[in-house]
Amino acid sequence: MKYIKTTLITSIILLSLFLGFLIPPTSVFSTKSIDLLLDYTPETTVELSCPIDPPAYGKGEHWAIIIGISDYKAIGDLNFCDDDANDWYLYLTELGYEHILVFGDNSSYYYQYDGLATEYNVKQALYYVVSNAGTKDSISFITSGHGSTGGKGASLLCMWDYGMPENGEDGRFWDFELAPIFELAVAEQIFVFIDHCFAGGFGPELLSISNSEKIYFGAACTDKGLGWDAPEFNNGLWTYYFLEFTLIDYFNSNPRTTMEEAFDYASANFKFQNGVMIPEEYDGNLDEFFLLV
Repeated sequence: MKYIKTTLITSIILLSLFLGFLIPPTSVFSTKSIDLLLDYTPETTVELSCPIDPPAYGKGEHWAIIIGISDYKAIGDLNFCDDDANDWYLYLTELGYEHILVFGDNSSYYYQYDGLATEYNVKQALYYVVSNAGTKDSISFITSGHGSTGGKGASLLCMWDYGMPENGEDGRFWDFELAPIFELAVAEQIFVFIDHCFAGGFGPELLSISNSEKIYFGAACTDKGLGWDAPEFNNGLWTYYFLEFTLIDYFNSNPRTTMEEAFDYASANFKFQNGVMIPEEYDGNLDEFFLLV
């Protein structure tokens, strides 16, 4: 895991951050939003075209899908989403995850690479993992990239093929598409971490499904907020604070660290929590703490 020295960034204390406006391009941070209001189309549905294997019952195993898209096919690029993916991959590998799939772009470097993060590929991977994870297993879905909104509280992940879609999908992975896929899971627990703009919009959808008590979701921002690339840390800003600053540096990668205490510590020390970027957590079971392993 790369070593990152923590320093106080004073150059980004701008009035625009407080007011919730975009930070100008000359700022140290760049937004993870494509700055486009998209049409809200809740009637969108997806179908599974990959074979379903029976759940693997017995000893609990750990499944993860990690996405990091820095160089997009048709829209503006980001800088550190591939670094986010690599850092999460190393962390989960060190925790002992047996099954990890990594999707990204076609020009960045990844420690493991399983294909382009098209909407089709990511959905198929999700169906594969959900259908194979047993009742004692854990699932993690972690993603970093552009995000946008359709209004009315709906949020979406901009997949690699947004703007130039492939395989019958439009490259827009909506919150109302992700949640029903996880509702099919019999896994004991599901961890979701989204470092995209408008990430908070996924929370209400995830907590409305029948197995929501199995879910813990950490969002980089609210359903109206923005996420940032942070050159100071070579990461997305919230990924750095949650993963590097908190789980790795403060808790020393202790596998018994709960996601609730990690969020509390990262949020309390997050220096940029105002205006457009307020991290959120959605905990489906307030009576139990959530562990990644």
